[in-house]
Amino acid sequence: MNYKTVAAKNGKEVLISGSFTFRDHDTFFEVVAMIKTGYDKKVVLNLAECDFLDSAALGMLVIAHDEALAKGVELTLKGATGKVKDVLYAARFDTLYDFED
Repeated sequence: MNYKTVAAKNGKEVLISGSFTFRDHDTFFEVVAMIKTGYDKKVVLNLAECDFLDSAALGMLVIAHDEALAKGVELTLKGATGKVKDVLYAARFDTLYDFED
């Protein structure tokens, strides 16, 4: 997994690309640390370029959600397509996150 953070309206957008798996734990927790600051009140995780995620990635997304909730940060998933979108809906992530297309 690779990511890039860009300024967005009222916050930040995190562009995630490649495969998002267990081995990306340390990398993704850089994103979680940014969320935990509470500095940006809106963070969008853009998965348009993410082509695979495993159960560990789902767990990391749950942790990100919980940290955002604790800090009052609005966290949104954006751009998921194909198998990534299917996995997110199968795991009922639509009950945790707002989704943007």
